[in-house]
Amino acid sequence: MRFRWLYVLPVFPLFLLCHCASPGGVLWDSHNTKGADARMQALVVRVNACMARGRTPLKTLLVTSPYDMALFPPDIASPTVTWRDGDAQSRFWLISVVFDNGRKPVYAFVREPEWTPDRTTWETIKANSVSAPVILSVFGLADENADVVASVGRVSFSTSTDPVGDAVFFRQIPLPFALASQSFEKTRWRMGHIDSYDPPATVMQGVPVCASCHAFSSDGKYMSMEYNYGNDGGAQFIVKTASEIVVEKEDFFTWSDFPKSGLLPPTRGLFGRMSPSGRYAAASVNEISFATVMDDLDFCQLFFPTYGVIGIYDRETGNIRLLPGADDYDLVHANPVWSMDEKEIVFCRTETRNEVHADLTNVKTIMETRSIQELNALYPMRFDLYRVPFNDGEGGRPVPLEGASNNNASNYFARFSPDGKWIVFTKSPYGIMLQPDSELWIVPAAGGTARKMNCNRGNFNSWHSWSSNGRWLLFSSKANTPYTEIFLTHVDENGNDTAPVMLTRFNEPGFAANVPEFAPGDAAGIQSIRITEP
Repeated sequence: MRFRWLYVLPVFPLFLLCHCASPGGVLWDSHNTKGADARMQALVVRVNACMARGRTPLKTLLVTSPYDMALFPPDIASPTVTWRDGDAQSRFWLISVVFDNGRKPVYAFVREPEWTPDRTTWETIKANSVSAPVILSVFGLADENADVVASVGRVSFSTSTDPVGDAVFFRQIPLPFALASQSFEKTRWRMGHIDSYDPPATVMQGVPVCASCHAFSSDGKYMSMEYNYGNDGGAQFIVKTASEIVVEKEDFFTWSDFPKSGLLPPTRGLFGRMSPSGRYAAASVNEISFATVMDDLDFCQLFFPTYGVIGIYDRETGNIRLLPGADDYDLVHANPVWSMDEKEIVFCRTETRNEVHADLTNVKTIMETRSIQELNALYPMRFDLYRVPFNDGEGGRPVPLEGASNNNASNYFARFSPDGKWIVFTKSPYGIMLQPDSELWIVPAAGGTARKMNCNRGNFNSWHSWSSNGRWLLFSSKANTPYTEIFLTHVDENGNDTAPVMLTRFNEPGFAANVPEFAPGDAAGIQSIRITEP
């Protein structure tokens, strides 16, 4: 939403305000008349008078955060408001937050193109934006010798009555992938609370091996993670959550225990996923994967499985066995995910593509100079989503998920809503992860018409997770930078979602924030994770 006006201002208020302003700027809540800065009031009066004239400014200002029509949870700390000013000469900005319920506006005057409301101001904004959106406007002002406002931008946003309730567990890695894989110690696992004004706590770091694909049980009592333990690439642990988690050798099992034929590499348990109860885990076994690495910050890896079937690990018996209906060696089965009642597994499937490997007895990661787009054209892999009954491990007949299969695209990374009503999945022209054109789509869990979600941003949208109350969805996106950032969108009972909110305190320069998972219940209290030596 863009508006254009010309605002004529006298010179002196700008000069005086910039010298009396604190580093965070000048704040005026016009609802409270006590302690108001007279010069701030005068500036606001003059801007409002110029608004009434309805004249056009020279440039347009774009508010980049929050997004227009964003919906904030009631339990979130204040975001950082940011913008890009079309007038390169603008040095100061006036922000107004106008309410629809009759409450008088809040104003801020700043010297940098960003503003983070203090806790009191933000709670006021949230409390008065539930029944109707607020309008946030930013006016670009020239330096102290200027007498015009040449740029303006505006967005609206509101606050939900649905809290998030869960913490957020995520991984931070340096880019590109080749750098991250050569220095695993730089990877960090962090636990963030959206209501906190402090940065997320680092709960694990300095790990010298590859670790990823973490998950929590639906009640937050169990945690799982793939972890190269004792040089075993198939190792994965399932452990009870606690404030201080110590993972012992007996907490691990290994997908490498699954039998293989002589030609196959050791099983690693690709995309291992713990079940909601914490009893089971599902993964691709006997898998073969194709991987290339590029020196490209934006998209530094092309990866997809070319062979594999779904295996099920039972924590009570310690056994791994194939899941009937996902065990056809003429097909690739990958990326399994559980329904919340553990009665069904959804996975992605396609035909085997082992011909892409130069030598099946010696599969290696390839260093590439070509772009992800060129490699997708060279290796056009597409997956369909399939449903299969779990049936206590007995499986059943696989059925394509209508709306996420046979659609001339690749469909993967399915996630069931907690009420079992919806599946959100990633869709892209090709591939199974880290795709530039990837989008989030939502479809009824039983299949049906899929809808592109409103939360999608311009570049890469994936790695999503449902809150335990089923009203919020986390995801990662490269909308603003090659380093993925974490976003949050609201999903109502009809599957309709909103423009997202960026979790600004979860970002850190030089690191990509990825694989965000909601941490419910006891999992939210994790303060440290330590892995004992084998």
